[in-house]
Amino acid sequence: MITFLTTIHILACVGLIILVLMQDSKGGGMFSGQSSSNSVLGATGGATLSSNLTKIVSIVLAITCLSLAVMMAKSQKSVVDTGLMATVPAAAQTAIPASVDETKAAVPAATPAEPKK
Repeated sequence: MITFLTTIHILACVGLIILVLMQDSKGGGMFSGQSSSNSVLGATGGATLSSNLTKIVSIVLAITCLSLAVMMAKSQKSVVDTGLMATVPAAAQTAIPASVDETKAAVPAATPAEPKK
């Protein structure tokens, strides 16, 4: 299900980018109805089609974004939660002390030097 939603999300992203780039900031984009020679759909209905498609694709994008966030939060844990030791080979795991106290116990205490007189 996550793969399906990710695919839909990526398609919606690309679709929204294309729709926004086809529109002009002043309403003279590819689907605008200002001039029949510059418009793909003619003089009527172009502006409403591009704005409606942009709204629909942006709603789909928002829904897939929220759905993916909820699904990923429930399905996966953090790397720290899963344990970093799972990725370390067994030979290296024995060399790593479990706590700071064991490290202090393993290192012999140095004797302080006598002050010179």
